Amino acid sequence: MDRSWISNPNRISAEYVADVEQFLEVARETVDATGCTLCPCKNCINRVKRHIGEIRRHLLHQGFLSTYTVWVEHGEVDHSSGPAHESFGDEMREAFHDATRDHYFDIGSTSDMLSPEQPADSERYDKLFEQLKTPLYDGCNDTISALTFVVKLMHLKVLNKWTDRSFDMLIKLLQEVLPPGNRCPDSYYSTRKMLCDVGLGYEQIDVCKYDCSLFYGEYSTDQDCHVCGTSQYIRKKIPHKRLRYFPITPRLKRLYSSKSTATLMRWHKEGRVVEPGVLRHPADGEAWQNFDSLNEHFASDPRSIRLGLASDGFNPFGNMSTTYSMWPVVLIPYNLPPWKIAAKTNYLLSLLIPGPKSPTKDFDVFLRPLIDELKVLWNVGTDCFDAHEGKSFKLFASVIWTVSDFPAYAYLSGWSTQGKLACPVCLEDTRHMSIRGKQCYMGHRCFLEAEHPWRNRKDFDGTVEVRPPPRRFESSHILAQLDAISPRQPGKAPSNSSRKRKRLSSELNWLKKSILFELPYWSSLKLRHNLDVMHIEKNVCDNIVGTLMDIEGKTKDTLKARMDLKDLDYRHELHLDLDGKTKPFASYTFTKEECRGFCEYIKAVKLPDGFGSNIGHCVTENYKLSGMKTHDSHILLQKLLPAGIISFLTEPVRETLIEFCQFFEKLCARTLIVDELREMQRSIILILCKLEKIYPLAFFTIMVHLCVHLPEQAILGGPVQYRWMYGTERCMGTYKGFVRNTARPDGSIAEAYVIDEVLTFLSRYMRNIETKFNLAERNWDNSTLYTVPVLDVFSAQFRSLGANELKELGDQRKKVHCEHTSNLFAAGYSINELHVAQEEQFLGWFHDKVTLQKQANPSTVTEDLYSLAVGPEERYVSQEACVVNGIRFRSTVHDGLRTQCSGISNLAQHDGIDHMFYGVILEVMEVVYIRGRKVLVFRCQWFKSMPNSNSIFEQYNMTSINIKSSWYEDQSYILATQARQVFYLPNLQRGDSWKIIQKVSHRHLYDIPVSTVDDIDENTVDDNDDDDELLPPLRPNTTLVEPSSLVRHDIAPIHFPEQFFVELNIPGPNLPRNDHSFEEEEEEEEEEEDDDDDDEDGVDEGQWDDYTDSDGNENEDSVHTDDDDIS
Repeated sequence: MDRSWISNPNRISAEYVADVEQFLEVARETVDATGCTLCPCKNCINRVKRHIGEIRRHLLHQGFLSTYTVWVEHGEVDHSSGPAHESFGDEMREAFHDATRDHYFDIGSTSDMLSPEQPADSERYDKLFEQLKTPLYDGCNDTISALTFVVKLMHLKVLNKWTDRSFDMLIKLLQEVLPPGNRCPDSYYSTRKMLCDVGLGYEQIDVCKYDCSLFYGEYSTDQDCHVCGTSQYIRKKIPHKRLRYFPITPRLKRLYSSKSTATLMRWHKEGRVVEPGVLRHPADGEAWQNFDSLNEHFASDPRSIRLGLASDGFNPFGNMSTTYSMWPVVLIPYNLPPWKIAAKTNYLLSLLIPGPKSPTKDFDVFLRPLIDELKVLWNVGTDCFDAHEGKSFKLFASVIWTVSDFPAYAYLSGWSTQGKLACPVCLEDTRHMSIRGKQCYMGHRCFLEAEHPWRNRKDFDGTVEVRPPPRRFESSHILAQLDAISPRQPGKAPSNSSRKRKRLSSELNWLKKSILFELPYWSSLKLRHNLDVMHIEKNVCDNIVGTLMDIEGKTKDTLKARMDLKDLDYRHELHLDLDGKTKPFASYTFTKEECRGFCEYIKAVKLPDGFGSNIGHCVTENYKLSGMKTHDSHILLQKLLPAGIISFLTEPVRETLIEFCQFFEKLCARTLIVDELREMQRSIILILCKLEKIYPLAFFTIMVHLCVHLPEQAILGGPVQYRWMYGTERCMGTYKGFVRNTARPDGSIAEAYVIDEVLTFLSRYMRNIETKFNLAERNWDNSTLYTVPVLDVFSAQFRSLGANELKELGDQRKKVHCEHTSNLFAAGYSINELHVAQEEQFLGWFHDKVTLQKQANPSTVTEDLYSLAVGPEERYVSQEACVVNGIRFRSTVHDGLRTQCSGISNLAQHDGIDHMFYGVILEVMEVVYIRGRKVLVFRCQWFKSMPNSNSIFEQYNMTSINIKSSWYEDQSYILATQARQVFYLPNLQRGDSWKIIQKVSHRHLYDIPVSTVDDIDENTVDDNDDDDELLPPLRPNTTLVEPSSLVRHDIAPIHFPEQFFVELNIPGPNLPRNDHSFEEEEEEEEEEEDDDDDDEDGVDEGQWDDYTDSDGNENEDSVHTDDDDIS
């Protein structure tokens, strides 16, 4: 058959369009359950599955792959392919070809299809290809080989989470059904054994009982620990512990062995659009650029890999107990585009540190094999095959920073995150204060300019602030401090004298010199360790909400906190009345009635579908909040809390809290502006100073203080989405699901990870089967194009949901189809007459003009243009809901009981000026045109948002609108693709008719400018202009709260029984003040920190009294497995 049309450059010719339609008829026979098949355009090159209508658009816009003349991927048989057994390779042949050409399997080549650069012959490779050529049974369809059958069967098991027993039962059934002599494996064990020959595998390294050393390298043959002398084994070659190490070199080479990932690994250099002062990717940050300038040999090749090292502890048994702590070490490749960095399939597990005890200060012992391999990848590199260019090159890799929660920060950096000098950025200049039973970190006035008037005020802490800001410590200064540290012997052996040693004053808070400093480039990095915004946000939210609602164990307004104020002799209004045994009611806490009102507000909130969980479920019977996950705290702090406290608290307190919440909202934006971050740096200092005038000293934990450093780290590292723990926590949730044998959880995870890794790689090549790469998401949109789309109005992708109904379009037909034209101005119509004349005349004028043009010159009028000119049909399909660009919309009638998907905004013109309109969807309309064209239209109700009107106003950078007012009722239609989703929160201050507008940033959409067609997946980019989504600038009010307003005189003081005061050891008015000297407390704290290894459970997280993990537990070993990620 003649396929020369494939190379036809005129892709709008009738012949080319007809041949494309002929191909699509063939392709329809190979669609999967989601209606997708491989797209053979020049961009997708038969690597990406798409819907038929989308394939048509690609072929018309981008052209047909010129070498694809035999449509083997769409059902045709290539009769010129050689011997019959070659067809047994099917899609797996391409997968093995990509894998083996770069030593992915440490095996050689025996096939003529491999290039001369391939590894030497190997028996294992012969075995794999023999299975690939062998049919599943004699007489079987020649597209199914024994190995392909096993891979697809195992893929179904992993994707659908079948149990091992259910898989064995299926295998037995298949053995009965298939003909005798079939080559189907007889059990799950034999299936895994076959796939193990395909995988990369891992190394098992024995560990000393006391974590002193690894039996690795030169000590691999030892029988006893070379540090403490303890035997390697419990008995009979059974080791005390075993570290699982997953070598990273072959896994990094794998990223270039497949064309689908090899191209993406260059995106940071070749696909990223550089905009000065705009941060969208880690490569936009100062730290990345400084690293490139210092290491030009590394940066000159865009294929050199930058990695982030992340780690956290978790309990593999799924409960909240801290009696078992396992620590994976994960590597994150940052060369990829943003939507791929966030994918779990690109997180590389490198180490699995066994439990049951946390490694604590001995973390470096377990990092040894990884560091050795990283040094080789930096100094020497490794030979790698680039599937994109089709040739070998020298691959180099480096770790540019670490990502961890705050307790793990100490293990990786070597700086203790406890005690007076807990801040790892301020180091020895940390501003701290000793209070009852703990440390607080106030004194943020020192960050102000030298002449700032707040420095001279004594009503902050009773003193004038004369200290300069903390210094910026250069690498040379830090290295000098590390060189002064006394050597410490690793391990927890009883004979180890270093485990309880006291630090010298010259050692500050340094526990050790991190093993990461062995990397040649580590000391020159501008950002070595990231502060985790996820956990900081969680702890700040707990502090604020716990104090507002007086939640036991979370509130910072305790009796001891009030006594701290008395000890320092300031803020007398809040002092305890020891004679009357009462505590004045503070203005920063809710009354019982206000707690009830706030909880009712939380329970009434409806969020958009997929934006967050139902936080109303966290409201307890006594009107408190409990059990919030990290993402719940994220939504509460940034969206719900600012709107919820408008009718509560006094003005200065309310305003300061809202500014604090909006700081996090701007910080977590997908796109950051450097100038705004510098302004945020100044703003957060003012906010923290204002908070110091409001809250007791106990409120200012180290997590609150760390907020002052977050804007600077964002300037260095780029958006926080790539430097926080959400992705790592989700990975740990996956690892937890791998555990089948609770007696050997680390072994279960390691074995399951290797199999999952193999299937992840091979699933990129699977055809006609759902995989994790083409599995439809819940809110997937479907192409509804039945004919050739050229105009954008017909190219939108959407999927209808729910029941539908046919309705008459009637007079609405004109309004739906009407658009602006300048010809009316030339005819003398005024602006007031334009709209009416446009509705009356345009449709007929446009139809006549296009019809005449089609008669005069048919080739200049496309089918789309003609369909548009003819106009829509008289009837349309009324839908309950739809999905557009992966976003679910509903009309107000069909809005869910728990979700709110009807709110929209649209940037349009009012009186010739761009204006943002807000409203709700009244009806989802599918308007049908001739030739099968369809357009999705929203019929909306627009709320009156006229500037300077009494129906809309701004307060605290939040917009409130009167939903009882309407506007532009005669222009209520917009295209579905023009709508931006918003949701509305009650404005408790102004009544039921007023709502606060909150914009939605969806997790799967990225504001990434596109440099070329091939750069980006269209389903991940927000096509709309995002300028309207920028948050307003953060400019805190400089009005300070008056001390007299900190007490609510309308509420009676809280009474406590005398025995309660005695139990808390609070001295009475005639007792001496409990004042410790600096030297005594320093010694006590040193003992507390150095005794952490004596914890009987092996977990020392309880030392962070004011730190909570992602599940709200006061330790970091419980993983957050909630998939409701940040949006």
